[in-house]
Amino acid sequence: MVFYKLLALESPLSNRRSSEGDETWFRLLNWTKGQKAAERISAHILKSEQYHSVDPSHPLGGRDGGKDILCAKNSNKYVGAVYFPRGQKSLSEIKNKFMGDTDGVIKNDAKGLVFITNQELTLSQRHELENLVDFDVTVYHLERISSILDQPSNYGIRLEYLDLELTKEEQLAFFAQQEHKLNFYTEKLDLLAADYGEFKNYTLNMHEHDYDRSIDEILIELDDMIQKVWYNRHLNLKYKIEFQGEKVDPEIWKGALASAKKVEEKFGKENLGWDDFEWGMLNGKVSALRWVLGEDWDMLDT
Repeated sequence: MVFYKLLALESPLSNRRSSEGDETWFRLLNWTKGQKAAERISAHILKSEQYHSVDPSHPLGGRDGGKDILCAKNSNKYVGAVYFPRGQKSLSEIKNKFMGDTDGVIKNDAKGLVFITNQELTLSQRHELENLVDFDVTVYHLERISSILDQPSNYGIRLEYLDLELTKEEQLAFFAQQEHKLNFYTEKLDLLAADYGEFKNYTLNMHEHDYDRSIDEILIELDDMIQKVWYNRHLNLKYKIEFQGEKVDPEIWKGALASAKKVEEKFGKENLGWDDFEWGMLNGKVSALRWVLGEDWDMLDT
């Protein structure tokens, strides 16, 4: 067991900052540091999310060729667009900025757009943005980037750009993570010292469960499940419209049909049917993953 002395980094108790991640959330939403710092913190966020070749264009000003950041993931090129206004803006303002950034995907022959913003966006609003275009879109919204910056590995980035020092609780979390890493490598060195052949076999045959899933992996899987849940509800509504006389605004229904077609193209219609047991499992997985990410149990909104 390794023991650490906690650093005197926090203010007196009477001046303590908000807890439960609220301080990170509020400082991001009330951004005052301008575009230069916004692009730089966004580049750090992308690196933390396993993007590579992260290349900010012109954080100090100048023509950027339709992109704030160029980056890559899984051998694909993406355009990074950064939107950090001060305070919450309307959805129409966010849409205008988003659509203005989509031109950069075509100009730079990219696979898709990574939209990084300090704005609060609901699940339906995120899907609305994604459905505005026909290429890959990943949205890093306020809640998501707050969660990323509150990870122990990003405490230094948070301190630099948000001036948020570590609480005692965060120091404990940070040192616990370091001790976990130390124990992991100590175990591997012990194996190596005891039997090199066994160590080599163990290393070459590691299973995925030896590693924690990244937030990015969880969010991608969760988004796929949410689309499937939404699609099934869409089919129920479609039945009511066609056979029970249910009425829906024509423009809204037109958009719903277009979204359903995208889901069918993505997963295949043959993979979008469930029996009662499978349907229960699907909803249970959505609820569990959302709980892991900080939402309430039984949160199944789509």
